Amino acid sequence: MNGALPAAYGLVAAVAYHHYDTVYRIRGNAGASPRWLVRAIGGHEGRTLAVAVLAAVLTASQFTVALTVLAVAVALLVLVESIRFWASSGAPAVHDEGEPA
Repeated sequence: MNGALPAAYGLVAAVAYHHYDTVYRIRGNAGASPRWLVRAIGGHEGRTLAVAVLAAVLTASQFTVALTVLAVAVALLVLVESIRFWASSGAPAVHDEGEPA
């Protein structure tokens, strides 16, 4: 399923951004991501199960499309919530050294 590699990379990138966003929310004393977001994107186990089931029941080309849809959906949810939070919360940006930006 080499055709699915770009979609898989997109999913990994979206999840990595979600982790990055969560870490910086916590470092800025703003708390973790909202529970609805974590549930909506399935958590680690949910996404793993979804990808495994999709791989088992779909053909290679169908799997590529389904994985692309999953990656785009996760990316959109994570990015929209991140932008909404940082634009409206007033939480301070924090540098890697822990001091305010």
